[in-house]
Amino acid sequence: MSSSLIIIDKAPYGHENALSGIYIAIASLDKGHNSDVLLMGDGVYAAQKNQSAEKTIGYPSVSELIYSLFPNGTLFVHLDSLTQRGMKYEDLVEIAELIDGKTLYELSKSKKHIIKI
Repeated sequence: MSSSLIIIDKAPYGHENALSGIYIAIASLDKGHNSDVLLMGDGVYAAQKNQSAEKTIGYPSVSELIYSLFPNGTLFVHLDSLTQRGMKYEDLVEIAELIDGKTLYELSKSKKHIIKI
């Protein structure tokens, strides 16, 4: 089975990167591919729970879309990126899985395709 890791490092609003990356992962999962998403850098904001983008800026809520990955795909959040932005695990959607640098390295080695959005 083909496997991919989609890396999103841009904030969820103001760029299409987060939305597009999540849609790519969902489409891959729908086709039976093993596809996971990694949020790092400003991309960690995409996993922040209780976003209200639809009401405030008129964009779809990225955090709600993320739930479409579950249960077949995994949402990874880079721990260092999270802490550098003053966020905590409790600030994230329930399906987020924190990973450190060593785990990130192992994860990236295990995937056939790495897609950086």
